[in-house]
Formats: sequence, structure tokens, C-alpha cells
Amino acid sequence: MVRSKGEDAAALRQLMARTEQARERPLRVLFSTRQRMVRGSFVVLGKKCGKAGCVCRRGQLHPTRYLWASEQGRTRMVYVSAAQAAAVKAGAERYQRFRRARAELVKLSARTVALADRLQQALTDALAVTVAGQKEEGGGGEGRTSSGGRASHRR
Repeated sequence: MVRSKGEDAAALRQLMARTEQARERPLRVLFSTRQRMVRGSFVVLGKKCGKAGCVCRRGQLHPTRYLWASEQGRTRMVYVSAAQAAAVKAGAERYQRFRRARAELVKLSARTVALADRLQQALTDALAVTVAGQKEEGGGGEGRTSSGGRASHRR
């Protein structure tokens, strides 16, 4: 067998360990989310009411609360009453925090898989196929070509 020159396996293991440690924070966020979430983003927009003597005519707009959410590929804006605002805002913030943690886990999982592939490559030896009458690299083998009969390994 021929040892391929590749990456340092120990360094790859350390990178994998650090990547796995980084998963702790987003997992804590997911595990600690106990209350219900509200899908979407809570926003407050300024609005003019249309009354002639109102302060909104002079630039001091009325705060109007909405929940923005994507539904069937379209963005919907739903009015949120003042009575519901605190609960909807808290639920939407939990949802955003949960989604960010989930996205981080997806990224870290992909990195772990890529590092595992690199580690496998670094630890895998290449099979040296010999041609009849030539010595195998690294010496010692009595192999023949793959079409010429006996393999160079022993059972």
C-alpha cells in the first residue's frame, strides 16, 4: 500500500472537535425554547391617519404594528392590535432566535461532514497496483496486474 500525502489527521480531528463544541450554543437555544413562537417578523410602521389637525400631518406618525410572514411564496402583512403587540413581538423574537440557531446548526453539521470526509481521505491508503515483473512501491509485494491473476494481498 502507498501512503498518500494528505492533510494532518490530528489537525482535522481538532477542527472537528471545535466544530462539535460550537454546536452547544445553538443547541441550548433550541432546547431552551419552551414557549410558543410566532412565525414572521414583528414590525412597527408609522402611518398618517388623515385627520386635518392631527400631529401626524407634522411628521409625528402613528405607530402601527404588523406581523410580516411569508405564506405560499408571498409576503403577507397582518395588522397586530395594541393589546396583542407584546405577545406577538415576543413570539416573533423567539421564532427569529430559533431560526438563527437552526441555521447555525445546519452550517456546523455541513462543516462536520466535510471535515469527516477530509479525515477519511487523510487516513485512507491508496492501493498500489503493480505491473507484471515490476516491484510494488514500498517493496515486498508479489502482486500481479488486476487482469493478470493473483492479487497482492494475503488472507
